Amino acid sequence: MKNNNSFLSKLLSTLLLTTIFFVSAQAETIKLKPGHPQEYTVVKGDTLWDISGTFLAEPWYWPEIWHVNPQIENPHLIYPGDVLRLVYIDGKPYITRDRGGKRTVRLSPETRVEDLGRAIPTIPLDVITPFLTQNRVLNAGEYFKLPYIIGISGEHMSAGAGNSIYVQGIAKDTQDHNYGVYRQGKAYTSPANRKEILGYEAIFLGDGTLERKGSPATIYIEKSRAEILVKHRVIPINRDRIINANFIPKPSLLKRPGSIIGVLTSGMQPGVTMVGAMDVVIVDAGLKDGVETGDVFNIYRKGARVEDPFQKGKMINLPNEISGNLMIFRTFNRLSYALVMDAQSDLRVGDIIKSPFLD
Repeated sequence: MKNNNSFLSKLLSTLLLTTIFFVSAQAETIKLKPGHPQEYTVVKGDTLWDISGTFLAEPWYWPEIWHVNPQIENPHLIYPGDVLRLVYIDGKPYITRDRGGKRTVRLSPETRVEDLGRAIPTIPLDVITPFLTQNRVLNAGEYFKLPYIIGISGEHMSAGAGNSIYVQGIAKDTQDHNYGVYRQGKAYTSPANRKEILGYEAIFLGDGTLERKGSPATIYIEKSRAEILVKHRVIPINRDRIINANFIPKPSLLKRPGSIIGVLTSGMQPGVTMVGAMDVVIVDAGLKDGVETGDVFNIYRKGARVEDPFQKGKMINLPNEISGNLMIFRTFNRLSYALVMDAQSDLRVGDIIKSPFLD
């Protein structure tokens, strides 16, 4: 119940903050979608974003029209079977809901979703879960301060599930029992200054359990998805970590443009620069910029560079065009993971992102 109250408090605080800064903007931008229904019955497989898009021209304004009923337990969660109705209160549109039942389930054997149960998520969890629990971004220099593998049992050259690894640098009095194994990936740099490193990709290779403390310590690898080698690093993980998947969609308050600087979706080949709907991307704005989970940005496809037909050799940049939007679902120091919610045309690494309030 404490987590429910925390979520609701955050929701109300977010709405208050947004209202303080952007009252006039909100009055003009909350628009119902043409042809919207008067009511909608939630079904399994729905997401909050999709349902919002059924009623609203801009789905991220869902919290602005959600009418919380304090008489309903967990009023902010929506379940299959719930009936959502569009009503007007003092001339303003609101969504109300007749509640269905609920129960608690696990997302996977290792990851629970906080207070979710059968409740529909804001965005598709099957797409983002690996990026919530495995992959991560490290600050510059952080990787080389982590404990490292110095050997593999049986004098193997590489390790996988079923092997033990020997790790130097784990404190003898550690209370951590589960560790992920990582290798350093690419460096993410600022689009404005390619020499400025914003962070490093940490690529998840597998995980295991601490078998023996000491110097070196022994970790038994239980699962692996790539070759594990000497010199790779380990990071403590919490397999029972509760994930809050109830992201609150809201226009970002970031006052500067940002950029998509990488594509992360599982299965994509290195070097891919094309971006589409439901792709996971990394953007060059994070906690230091005030970016939060749930923040929504519009994506602008860079305008083409064309030659003036009447002035030979004179090149002109055409205006950037809105071509989609994305939602932040995990933040790091200077970078964030985001899911592309909508792509109206081909998008690319390097495309600009801006708060809807900056349009």
